[in-house]
Amino acid sequence: MNETARKHWVHLGAFAFALTLISWAATWAGLTGTWVGDDWHMVNNYLYEDWSELTAVFKRNAASYLFGEDKIGPYRPVTMFTLIATHLLLPEPWLHHAISWILHAVTSLLLFAILRSSGPIARPAKDHTKDIAAAGLAALFFLHPVHVESYVWINGRSDLLAGFWLAVLAFLLNRMRGSGRRGYVAVLGLAAFLGASSKLPFAIAALAACLGWAIRTRAPQWRNAAGAIGFGIGAHLILRAIFAPFRGQLGASENVFSDPTIWLSLPRLAANGTETLVAFRGEAMRSLSWMLFGPWSMVEWLGLAIGLLVVSFLSYRRDWPGLVYWLGALLTLAPTVVVSSTFWLGFDRYLYMPAILALLALFPYVVRFASQGPGFRVALVAVGLALIAQAAIQTREASGAYDSQDAYDRALIRDHFDDPGVHYYLASVAARKGNRTDLRRHLSTMPSPPWPRSIIIPTYELAARANDNIKTREAIDALVATARTVPQCRTVRAQLEAWAAKARNPSTAAHLAAARSALAC
Repeated sequence: MNETARKHWVHLGAFAFALTLISWAATWAGLTGTWVGDDWHMVNNYLYEDWSELTAVFKRNAASYLFGEDKIGPYRPVTMFTLIATHLLLPEPWLHHAISWILHAVTSLLLFAILRSSGPIARPAKDHTKDIAAAGLAALFFLHPVHVESYVWINGRSDLLAGFWLAVLAFLLNRMRGSGRRGYVAVLGLAAFLGASSKLPFAIAALAACLGWAIRTRAPQWRNAAGAIGFGIGAHLILRAIFAPFRGQLGASENVFSDPTIWLSLPRLAANGTETLVAFRGEAMRSLSWMLFGPWSMVEWLGLAIGLLVVSFLSYRRDWPGLVYWLGALLTLAPTVVVSSTFWLGFDRYLYMPAILALLALFPYVVRFASQGPGFRVALVAVGLALIAQAAIQTREASGAYDSQDAYDRALIRDHFDDPGVHYYLASVAARKGNRTDLRRHLSTMPSPPWPRSIIIPTYELAARANDNIKTREAIDALVATARTVPQCRTVRAQLEAWAAKARNPSTAAHLAAARSALAC
């Protein structure tokens, strides 16, 4: 290694060290914070204290560790293995947070290695443009506030771990381009199995990464690589079929795949994903059902326009690998839509794998721009440093929400005061604690309908329990508004009759009678 190359790597090492310090400072509140939200299931579930669960995870679905063994849920044995193993070693939140941060840091380093070994050759090659561009994009990935939900919130581990295995897989693919790399095939298959067993949408991201790599490099080993990845994912699906067969229910009493309104919300899901990645905005968890149900905002339309513009640009440039990566990112996010029919907090963590694929699509154009001359490089470095500063500030803001349960609750209201789902969540927590005062307070601040269908019935039950006549009437009206078809109308009528049979408040009973008489089915 000559003196110039040595200085180059010293500079990159110093940059990485500075980023580490910035990340620690920005996320310290969350890294040293306590349990929040669903993390309390871990503390209160006896299965996390049983060493035999380290092997039993392959025989259970993940819902067993949240609710009960009879519940239907996803099959994520590798994710559950890491959570239970950490909890058995030391049942403290800081250790979980530290392991998640390390996984995120290693994923960012792998992304740097992947990017610098892919894309076009910089002109001239001696100026290290590719390394600098790769370091800048990996730094933005490392500090992006959207990833806080994945590595500071303990139950975001599945997306974080799947993203780690996606980075491992992409790294191995790049290493296979030369001859004599068949030894990587078995490791590829193992990475594919572990990634799918962390979270199943990994399968979409892995196939997109493999196809984009095969088109871009035209490597003769692509068939072996694709076969190994397919074998690993297939092994996961076999275990899933045996131990956690899917019955078409994800947090809902009906088959969500038969609901066309869910699939019609896919463009909005893509719009929100694009806008969130571009905005570098830190915020507490969003209610997914409200995000896909509430009125479109200007930033969502902008996100949709940016997404379509990227697709059009890549198609115009005939950049088929980039198009595969970008569409793969959108498709990896798409399965998220099936949980929108139930109440669900959190969205940012689902963008972990799509962000990796999006950067693979973007990287060649960053290198080409920087290769145009010194002025272009200076401009790009200035923009990159400004984005890093913005990312660090917003990461600090987002991380503060995980300092404590109280901080988490306050952040939800601060960031999403107009989201009825957040108020419903806080009211339901107060009801579980038997705090009637907080229950009534959160119901009183809850915005009036329209509400997502997933919270209408439980909000009525909470309002009836709190003797809140205003909210019970609003819930009745919100439910009637969902009766757009004859089957829906009959379902609504049956629910109104069930409520009427239990109603004790005269005004509520009268409102229920009026609502039933207004139905035309």
